[in-house]
Amino acid sequence: MRNRINQIISLIFTMRQLVQEQTTPKKGKGFSFLQFNTLRYIKERRPLMKDLADYLMITPPSATSIIDTLAESGSVERMRDPEDRRIVRIVITKKGEEQLKKFTNKMVDRMRKNLKSLTKNEQQALADILSKIIEVNNSNN
Repeated sequence: MRNRINQIISLIFTMRQLVQEQTTPKKGKGFSFLQFNTLRYIKERRPLMKDLADYLMITPPSATSIIDTLAESGSVERMRDPEDRRIVRIVITKKGEEQLKKFTNKMVDRMRKNLKSLTKNEQQALADILSKIIEVNNSNN
């Protein structure tokens, strides 16, 4: 059992590396996988900086650095709460939404190529297994 778990852990890290390599742009061109994951989360949640740092599992100063880069590119904006100026929400801009859509389409194309070697039943089984792992994890938290 322990060997199987070690194998699964290794495969998960290898898969993460493959996805990151396939989506990381050449130096100086485009955004990193982390930046696009950040954009996706911001679009869904309009988070506070602390919430974003918690989601990304990084320190608040590291999250601020990511947001600074995205803000400089025009992809996100910091919006002060009209009732409490201490509260700053991060929101995605139209430009950020367009970049996110382009990146998502790129990911879909790459994933389609990666999954070609699997049958439709194997693809469904993979989706079901990943969903179940996420569901179990969420119910334990």
